[in-house]
Amino acid sequence: MLNRLFGNYLVAKQKITMEQLNDLLPVDNDLKAEVETIAVINKVLTASIVKELSVQIDKNNNRFGETAIEAGYLTDEKLDQILTYQSNVFMKFIQSLLNKGLLSLEQVKPLLDDFQQLSGYSDAQMSSLIHDDLVQSINIFVPLKSKRLKELIMTLVQTIRRLIDRDMYLDKSYTARSLQLDKYACQMITGDVHIKVYMSAPGDGLLAIANYFTGDTYETVNEDALDNVGEFINCVNGLFATNLSYNDVAIDMNSPEYSLDGPFISNEKLYVIPIHANGYNFRAVLEVYE
Repeated sequence: MLNRLFGNYLVAKQKITMEQLNDLLPVDNDLKAEVETIAVINKVLTASIVKELSVQIDKNNNRFGETAIEAGYLTDEKLDQILTYQSNVFMKFIQSLLNKGLLSLEQVKPLLDDFQQLSGYSDAQMSSLIHDDLVQSINIFVPLKSKRLKELIMTLVQTIRRLIDRDMYLDKSYTARSLQLDKYACQMITGDVHIKVYMSAPGDGLLAIANYFTGDTYETVNEDALDNVGEFINCVNGLFATNLSYNDVAIDMNSPEYSLDGPFISNEKLYVIPIHANGYNFRAVLEVYE
C-alpha cells in the first residue's frame, strides 16, 4: 500500500514521473533490499554514516554489514534483524528507486519525513505502513469499531491485493446516511450478519476490477463488465463467509446484482471506502442492517 502512497508523493514533488512510478510497480519479486537501504529507512544508520562506511568497503573489499559491525555501528544481532527485511515490499521499492538512480540514499530519509508530516501519520502508523502490517494499515484508513466489518474489509483488501492489484491503496473512509451511487455491482449478505456490499464508480472506474479479475478485457464499463465485478464481490463475500464459519457464524448470500444506473440509497449505517487500483478510482460501500 505504501509503495503507491509514497510513489504518488514523489510524483507530486516532481522527483519522479508517473510513468517511472508505473514502471517500478509492482517491484520485482527476486529483488532484495540492501543492508544500507534498510538501515537508513529503519533509522539504524544515517546516510552520512553509510557513505563513510562505503569508502571503507571499497578499500577493504568487505560486505557492508561486516564493515558496519567492525566499525561498531552494528551488532551481529542488529544485522540479523536488518536482513529479515530484505524482502519487505517497501524496502524493495526504495531499493528500486536507488538502483535506477531516481533517488539517492541521502534523499530517502528527508523525503520520508516530509511525506509522513504531510500525510499526518504518527510514528506508529508510519511503521505499520513500512512493515506492511495490514491490520494496522487498514485501521489508519478505515477505523471501524465493528469486529465483523473489520473482518469484511480485511477480506476485501486481501482479495484485491491478491487478485487485482498488489499495490492498491485506500483513502480515508467516511460514513453517510444517504448516497447516490454510480455504475455499480452489489450483493446482499444475510443470516447472522446482514450487509449489502456495493462496488461503484463513475465512468470506467470499475475496470480496475473487471479487467483484472478474469481474462476478459473491456474498453468501457458495460453490463458484462459489471457482471464480472459482481462475481468478484461474490468471491470476497464467499471468503468472508468461510472465515466466519470457523467461529460458528452462519451467513448466506443472494445473487449479485448490477446496473449501469446507480440507485440513491438511504440508511443510517453507510460506510464508504475509497479504493485505488490499477490506475482507477472506485469505492466500496457497506450498507449495514441491524
